[in-house]
Amino acid sequence: MLRKILIFIPMLFGLLMGSLAFLSPELLGTALGVSADNAAGRGAIVGDFGAVFLVGAGASALALFQGKSHLLWIPIALFGVTIIGRVFDIVAHGFGPGAGQPIIIELVLTAMLFTALKLSKKEA
Repeated sequence: MLRKILIFIPMLFGLLMGSLAFLSPELLGTALGVSADNAAGRGAIVGDFGAVFLVGAGASALALFQGKSHLLWIPIALFGVTIIGRVFDIVAHGFGPGAGQPIIIELVLTAMLFTALKLSKKEA
């Protein structure tokens, strides 16, 4: 049961954020500090953010509902590379306002997914 909860929450987060990228890129852009003022910005929010969140949610859903726990490596990798990029930016440019919350969220979601993956291996 714990494993399912640990997968469900990141899956739901990815589904909501990915849907928001498609349905309201301006709102998501504002929330993430990214500009949707022009076609390039909107396209990046819809395409890039939408893809990352929806692919992560889809892989989590397959792990949750079809028992394909190895697919949890996909959202773990997506969040992990994002965290690495954020840390790189902090090292290169300093810790600015708004930098902490996304890292904390991504670390928590990654920890949840990794724990679910470990629990899946114990149950197998």
